[in-house]
Amino acid sequence: MNSQYTLYGSPASLYTGKVRAYLNYKRVPFTETLSSLGVYKKIIIPKTGVRFIPVVQTPEKEFLQDSTHIIDSLEARFPQRPVYPDTPKQKLVALLLELYGDEWLRIPAMHYRWNFPEDNLSFILHEFGSSVMPKAPRFVQRWLGQKVVNKFSGYVAPLGINKDTIPAIEAWYEELLGLLNTHFKQHDFLLGSCPSIGDYGLMGPLYAHLYRDPYPGKLMKKIAPEVAKWVERMNDSGAIEGSFLSGDKVPETLEPILERMFCEYWPVLEKVTSAVSQWIEKNPNGHEIPRMIGMHSFSLGDANSEQMTLPYSQWMLQRVLDHYQQLTVDQKPAVDEFLEKLDAGQVMDIQLRHRLARKNNLLVAS
Repeated sequence: MNSQYTLYGSPASLYTGKVRAYLNYKRVPFTETLSSLGVYKKIIIPKTGVRFIPVVQTPEKEFLQDSTHIIDSLEARFPQRPVYPDTPKQKLVALLLELYGDEWLRIPAMHYRWNFPEDNLSFILHEFGSSVMPKAPRFVQRWLGQKVVNKFSGYVAPLGINKDTIPAIEAWYEELLGLLNTHFKQHDFLLGSCPSIGDYGLMGPLYAHLYRDPYPGKLMKKIAPEVAKWVERMNDSGAIEGSFLSGDKVPETLEPILERMFCEYWPVLEKVTSAVSQWIEKNPNGHEIPRMIGMHSFSLGDANSEQMTLPYSQWMLQRVLDHYQQLTVDQKPAVDEFLEKLDAGQVMDIQLRHRLARKNNLLVAS
């Protein structure tokens, strides 16, 4: 039997960057195929029922969709070199930072991609156009690229990226780069000398948008060269032989990142879970849950605005809460002490009236 996997994705795709780096580290034998218009019509849509990349095809002709689901499925098949720490604090931090990267760092990723057209637009037009129709003439690719640009740039405002929030977004992002730069001076990856699921959560936005796109790429290399080196390590990690820090140690350099996450993003997650519960109670017959269900307020630094409510964030949050709730009586005190240190002693108390599950690549009430 052919043992080769196929990754369907795009260089400009945030979550493709996450999965590609994972496949390289795990030494999964794979080839990569652009998610062209033909691939969407012939493979991605009919095989997954949705229109999202990345998709991984297994040698058994299974089609895995969603970056986290892909990673979890392949961890079971390739248990060597695990990306989930097996100690309680480190696993909690890894899951938190995957959630943070996947769901919250979308904001600076989208801002820096779409709000600097003089630097980025020509590059992005080519990236999208050549992915949609790789063999088309360049002028056709640019025309196709513009159609894709019109679609994806339309998510900027619903994410709460506007004149009121942009200064706060840029201040937050540059602060984050500085904190990560300090961390990566001391550690190759978040939790030691090998990558964790948290590294892959950060990798999506920090690579596909914020390293590859011209304007933010220059910014990262200028003010956070160690972060740029980490991105490069993540993409070339197949030869790495490392380990997580001993003794369930979490580096202090990650603490300010987690503190800000709890301060600004946790209130958003509470609003998301409340909105999800209300939606399910109004639609009790097992309907697919939309990818967006209204708007909610949020704060970033001194800025206040509104953004779309994304139920998928709850599905990611459930992974964090499940880990915490499954801790043994011997493990829990050290984790609680760690959370108290971050002034986050109550964050795991979020009550979910309704849980979410993925069914046929769609979100449903479980």
